[in-house]
Amino acid sequence: MKKILKISLVLLTFIGFVSCDSTDDDTSYLDNRTPVAYFVPGNSGTLLVEEEAPAVYTVTVGISEAQATDRSYVVSVDPSSTAQSGVDYSINLSNLVIPAGSVVGTFTVTGIYAGTTLAGSSLKLNLDSVEETSVLARSQFNLSIFRSCPVDSDFLTGSYMMQQISGTAPFGIGSAFGGNQIVDITADANTRTFNYVYAPGSFDSPYFMTLDLICGNVFVSGTIQPGNGTLGCGNGSIGQSTGSTPGAYDSADDSEVTVNILDFEPDSGCATNYEAVIKLIKQ
Repeated sequence: MKKILKISLVLLTFIGFVSCDSTDDDTSYLDNRTPVAYFVPGNSGTLLVEEEAPAVYTVTVGISEAQATDRSYVVSVDPSSTAQSGVDYSINLSNLVIPAGSVVGTFTVTGIYAGTTLAGSSLKLNLDSVEETSVLARSQFNLSIFRSCPVDSDFLTGSYMMQQISGTAPFGIGSAFGGNQIVDITADANTRTFNYVYAPGSFDSPYFMTLDLICGNVFVSGTIQPGNGTLGCGNGSIGQSTGSTPGAYDSADDSEVTVNILDFEPDSGCATNYEAVIKLIKQ
């Protein structure tokens, strides 16, 4: 019985010793740990730059816990950026601070409409250091900068006559977009869509066309309507894309819109394509 009591006392003493050591270790870690910093909430964003409209993107740097004093931080532009300062954007990276009592600091990137492009550019920002803070994951922020030109929701919508101005299709098709067809155009943001008959009087194939209206330019995508088989030379269906020069529109006047088309693109194995020009005339 005495032997059992001695073993029990030894075990209790050992557990108490381990317990005290564990508590001391945890407390020491909490007292001495270093906060970490990163871009939040993610590491990428998009800035759409419109003419005569504010185009500002707020970039946020966060730390894992608030501190009693201000924390300065350093951000630099990565050399691999394709966006150019003073051309695509402007930015001030001096005197950046995460205020005392806060877990975030912010700075802004302002887009410059005259220098931006439809293809876009990339501004890569590196979080180089934060005062008394470790910089680990999410230390680079990639901001994509695009020129944007929104159009009114009712622009180029409703009933239009599709009239072919130029271009003759091969294989005796003739005027593939002719016949002065009346089409009904619907809108979704900057995209316009309508159904039409391809090669009326010849193939009479049910097609649809999508027009993307981007800053005065009209970009084209067309294909046969699903469920209507194929139209081509044995390798799927022929389609349509944008001509060598995009069509044009005036956002203040949708009475007529010119669309430049590269027909037989894709060519469905027909090994040919040609350019056609159509006009959409409001009815």
